[in-house]
Amino acid sequence: MCRATQNLQSKPSLLLSSSSFHCYDDKGEKGPLPPSKTSALLTVVFIVLFLFAFEHSIRALITTFLSDYDPVMELERHRHILARHIAVDGFSCGICAFVGFQNRHELKHLLTLERNDNFHKRIHGYHPGGQQVLLFFFAYQVKNMYDTIVWEDGVLFIFHHILAGATAWFGMYPGVGSLYAIFFMGISEIPTSILCLLANFDPELGIIGLEEAFPMSRLALATSFVVTFIICRILLWPLFTYHFHHDAKQALKKEGENGRPLVKFAVKLILYCCYGLSALQLVFLGEIIVTAKKEIAQFL
Repeated sequence: MCRATQNLQSKPSLLLSSSSFHCYDDKGEKGPLPPSKTSALLTVVFIVLFLFAFEHSIRALITTFLSDYDPVMELERHRHILARHIAVDGFSCGICAFVGFQNRHELKHLLTLERNDNFHKRIHGYHPGGQQVLLFFFAYQVKNMYDTIVWEDGVLFIFHHILAGATAWFGMYPGVGSLYAIFFMGISEIPTSILCLLANFDPELGIIGLEEAFPMSRLALATSFVVTFIICRILLWPLFTYHFHHDAKQALKKEGENGRPLVKFAVKLILYCCYGLSALQLVFLGEIIVTAKKEIAQFL
């Protein structure tokens, strides 16, 4: 059996370790290369099935140990909501954030406004850590799409999962901006993973009465979310958007009319999504400020 660092690109396999994203050609010479689509799809199926199993395991644990702890846990729907936000949403975003953070060294040269001309490597180059983030993020969108339909979250959420999933897939195949995925779909998910847990306390998205039952837990999560949101989404996000904007524009200009249509479409899609999400950060910041004022007023 080949060592992990000598994985052949054409050999279908589960991509469950960082080393499995370092693939080589049949001769073991060219690399690292992205895993085959067959391996990626096989891994997506595995991850989705794992998330189903993990969610049901958390449901069973909550039913066993928390159903009698507080009246809010007596309703089965409440236990299912808690399991979904913990075992699927919070866990998945946490994994993406963890893998992104593990590969943070790849982004050191982007932590200033200084730029160089190596945009082609940043846009079209293959980065194993980014590919790993993209693959898990895509698998999460598949599971999340199923949950959205079952829980009747609404058309807006369906559109979000389709767009997010498409962006992640195009990031892998044909392969666009996998370096930037380390931040945008990895590190920046740190506050999102916390927000998924915080959603349990929301009267509409979560469990009515949970805030009264666990006030300190909500306060700790809310504080952690605000701090990480400011760091990741307000301070770092504009910096990486600045670099991605210029790199994407240079890539599109360089390719001109002779570039591959699918690659150009992928670059434009990801770029416009980045613009839209950047605008949303300001909206979210405004909501955080309004909510924070209300929370502080309660203690005064």
